[in-house]
Amino acid sequence: MSGLLLISLLLCLAFTTFAETHYRQFNVQEIAARRLCRNHRIVAVNGQFPGPTLEVRNGDSLVVKVTNSAPYNVTIHWHGVRQLRNPWADGPEYVTQCPIRAGGSYTYRFTITDQEGTLWWHAHSRWLRTTVYGALVIRPKLGSPYPFPAPKIEFPVILGEWWDRKVISVLRQALFTGAAPNISDAITINGQPGDLFRCSSQGTARLSVSKGDTVLLRVINAALNQQLFFSVANHKLTVVATDAVYTKQFTTNVIMLGPGQTTDVLLTADQQPGRYYMAARAYESAKNAPFDNTTATAILEYKLSATTSQPVLPQLPAYNDTNTVTAFSNQIKSPGKVIVPTKIDQNLFFAVGLGFFNCSPGPRCQGPNNTRFGASMNNVSFVLPKRASLLQAYTQNIPNIYTTDFPPVPPMQFDYTGNVPRGLWQPVKGTKLYKLKFGSNVQIVLQDTSIFSTEDHPVHLHGYHFYIVGQGFGNFNPARDTAGFNLVDPPQRNTIDVPVGGWAAIRFVADNPGVWFMHCHIDTHLAWGFAMAFIVENGVGESETLLPPPFDLPRFVIELNFKRKQLIINRTMNGLVLISLLLCFAFTTFAETHYHQFNVQEIAARRLCRNHRIVAVNGQFPGPTLEVRNGDSLVVKVTNSAPYNVTIHWHGVRQLRNPWADGPEYVTQCPIRPGGSYTYRFTITDQEGTLWWHAHSRWLRTTVYGALVIRPKLGSSYPFPNPKIEFPVILGEWWDRKVISVLRQALFTGGAPNISDAITINGQPGDLFRCSSQGTARLSVSKGDTVLLRVINAALNQQLFFSVANHKLTVVATDAIYTKQFTTNVIMLGPGQTTDVLLTADQQPGRYYMAARAYESAKNAPFDNTTATAILEYKLSAASQPILPQLPAYNDTNTVTAFSNQIKSPGKVIVPTKIDENLFFAVGLGFFNCSPGPRCQGPNNTRFGASMNNVSFVLPKRASLLQAYTQNIPNIYTTDFPPVPPMQFDYTGNVPRGLWQPVKGTKLYKLKFGSNVQIVLQDTSIFSTEDHPVHLHGYHFYIVGQGFGNFNPARDTAGFNLVDPPQRNTIDVPVGGWAAIRFVADNPGVWFMHCHIDTHLAWGFAMAFIVENGVGESETLLPPPFDLPQC
Repeated sequence: MSGLLLISLLLCLAFTTFAETHYRQFNVQEIAARRLCRNHRIVAVNGQFPGPTLEVRNGDSLVVKVTNSAPYNVTIHWHGVRQLRNPWADGPEYVTQCPIRAGGSYTYRFTITDQEGTLWWHAHSRWLRTTVYGALVIRPKLGSPYPFPAPKIEFPVILGEWWDRKVISVLRQALFTGAAPNISDAITINGQPGDLFRCSSQGTARLSVSKGDTVLLRVINAALNQQLFFSVANHKLTVVATDAVYTKQFTTNVIMLGPGQTTDVLLTADQQPGRYYMAARAYESAKNAPFDNTTATAILEYKLSATTSQPVLPQLPAYNDTNTVTAFSNQIKSPGKVIVPTKIDQNLFFAVGLGFFNCSPGPRCQGPNNTRFGASMNNVSFVLPKRASLLQAYTQNIPNIYTTDFPPVPPMQFDYTGNVPRGLWQPVKGTKLYKLKFGSNVQIVLQDTSIFSTEDHPVHLHGYHFYIVGQGFGNFNPARDTAGFNLVDPPQRNTIDVPVGGWAAIRFVADNPGVWFMHCHIDTHLAWGFAMAFIVENGVGESETLLPPPFDLPRFVIELNFKRKQLIINRTMNGLVLISLLLCFAFTTFAETHYHQFNVQEIAARRLCRNHRIVAVNGQFPGPTLEVRNGDSLVVKVTNSAPYNVTIHWHGVRQLRNPWADGPEYVTQCPIRPGGSYTYRFTITDQEGTLWWHAHSRWLRTTVYGALVIRPKLGSSYPFPNPKIEFPVILGEWWDRKVISVLRQALFTGGAPNISDAITINGQPGDLFRCSSQGTARLSVSKGDTVLLRVINAALNQQLFFSVANHKLTVVATDAIYTKQFTTNVIMLGPGQTTDVLLTADQQPGRYYMAARAYESAKNAPFDNTTATAILEYKLSAASQPILPQLPAYNDTNTVTAFSNQIKSPGKVIVPTKIDENLFFAVGLGFFNCSPGPRCQGPNNTRFGASMNNVSFVLPKRASLLQAYTQNIPNIYTTDFPPVPPMQFDYTGNVPRGLWQPVKGTKLYKLKFGSNVQIVLQDTSIFSTEDHPVHLHGYHFYIVGQGFGNFNPARDTAGFNLVDPPQRNTIDVPVGGWAAIRFVADNPGVWFMHCHIDTHLAWGFAMAFIVENGVGESETLLPPPFDLPQC
């Protein structure tokens, strides 16, 4: 090659050795962590806490792909990185980006420009940064030295806080009540509280040195809410840099860092070899404010010294030693003379601090003197947007997201650090930004205020470093204080600790275009509104212009308003097109598409005299009733704003060729993670009556449910006289605690879960309970009215009787299938079942209870023996005490059997007779042997289990069964579910102990399309015989026979009803008996079959069928939707 080319290549090679691009993968996930003697689940990166340390050089670039496998929205902020022209990589949630939703990813791409020292990265979404953080070490360019002797050892020291509970719950409680959050339970060093705490000596961070070593400690305050002192016993610390900017070097015994700040110190191992504590403790400047007064420790240990000696503890300042803080801060200066802006274009004055919002006394008003805490800058309490990030709104001109009228000075001058008039305590909420022209010289005076208490505030400005030209106590006086500004060698930082009861003045040039957040780095104050943002406009030319957004920037969701029928006919269209459109319009009057939005969210609910947080849909409990007609389609977009994964199951809907819309978690779909969404699209085909929808994720369906009413097609009528009133009656259960915790406790201990505290009707226990009369459900009728009661058993674990005092009930449909009509005083529904009954208001005008109570068939099993009530009241009747119906005894199986035997199809039906698949499933509870202990609290030191044909079903986690089947993903399931029990035995008699323990597995059974299937479901008596409501997804089946004892095909088959058997989607297998069902496998897909007692499902009472495709499109599974959630 020519000499010129060789020189060019060598120059290129030389260049690349000075500027490197580092590629990293961050997986944000929940992990197990043990601190303070307790096990926790925390959110962390790559399974590490603290997260990985990133090591780069000045001028290098970073490409970090962040995948969110956690159940919360998340963003990552690269604290202190200038992000020149690139706010897209800055990270604050809803400021420069929408969050990375659960299951999503985003790649941050940025370059380190003229920065050296220590920065750090952390989550910038709610309080996730409590455990989602790590160090960012920036060394000099290759060939450039440190401006101090090269250390032998470099050691990050990351100070933090630890809560002995879920921090998201701590934040939620504070934001709900309006009060201050619980303080942390420990200060930490490198994620560990240190050996002054119980159960903590093993994890204590350690640094091993040899005598004479020079150590560079890179100290970061990652604490959420606390300024911290730091010291090393008997060792001097030489400060060499703060916030990745070198400083004049000075020596000190102790340093103080506000949250967000970093300080690099040199330490020489010049003491007697031994063990010395590195320690951190709070600096708390607010008077009478609670704070974490613990001391975190790590150990500096000299090699060859005795490892058993007690480390020496440093003398840390008193928690309120502001003099030490001031003396330390005043020593921090730039290494030499710097160019500070002197001609000021924007002279801003921000009064900052806490305040209060007035509110009505109650659970949401628990701040001082019946207020809610707030925080503000210039009386504006900042509100983050939700529809779009501020940066997207600015660059895309999206209206109504923010305003640009943030005040440059306080709206009213007052004695900021004195006695503030009460009229100034309450700020104004708003999303107000302030515009800066590119290149303008900006001065901001940050003035502390004393509305609640004066306090030291660490204020962070994204995208910039600024010069701290002055600080002082009391109210800032420009005539007096400006003269004392340091314009020679002021320190340069990204986070300034505004002195308690004082002020700080900063200056910078607005030379970085974009939207840049400024806020207190005490995260409680940020959550209360202590924030604002600047818009720095573009300058001239490419080098002064904002970069374009990256292609994978997380998107915000535009909510669409759909109009059901809108016909726009252009006058100029030809007749044929017009006729076609009119025909199309005529068709849509018979088949309509209904569009709905479901927002799954936590809401406040009061029951049984106590306030609760429950998960519900659209703020309603029960959720919205969906009303459609046979043949209509539903498009339901479900957005998960709750803190748990969720799916929605449309119970009883056939979902022809479309299991993608069926909803059971990890069976037909992966869950919708918090912050995610999924749109269910399906059509109602040949079904009329009452079905329902509910969550199909753990026990969330306790409160996430609602009715699905299917009326006849337009032009068709009910097969009974038209009712005057239709009224959904949704039976449920209520726990006076978090149901997720009830389930978790049961699954941990292996014992039975706590029973519910009340049965409910339409979400209310009724006025037989304390504090419940006001909410009791009511139905008002006139004498002679005919009422269609659409009764749904949405209870989690309980079969229920239902009756109306003094009124007969005429059964007309079950599970959205019409029946022969018959009259009864009482009906019984297993969980999942629906029954439509007609009631005539033919009694003496008055008030009559509708009541529900348990049917419990398992011997000696605890159950909720309460009675739920609603009131049927005749108009114009006196406000008398309602009459209570006579409900059967809790174990009245005779009444249940008599009721069930009356349910038949209206006429002769076509039942499969030539059986291709003759299956026999022994079902019920069992036990897993285990070692006695806290996880073995079932009967006789076992764990409860449940099974079908001795297989206790285990849900997959890596992929849904349907995805695994359609995409041929290996090692998710097997297809060897046994068609009969592995061993025959006396199912309802005394079962040998060797048969008590099932086998765990994810075993499916394959059915050919069009095959005729018979399944006999046989109850067993390992624990106790029991009535089991078994639900088959994607199908209705004929119940051709039921009986007690062991099924005997020679005897029992002859008695099958093959003329008018009832058709259902959920069958109550009789206690100590059997039920035989038949269906045609004409719906391809993966279909779940399970007990609808959710405790039994959690224990493994389930299996699934794969129904293979048939021939042609009409017998083939539909393709998956584009927005199907990923695992």
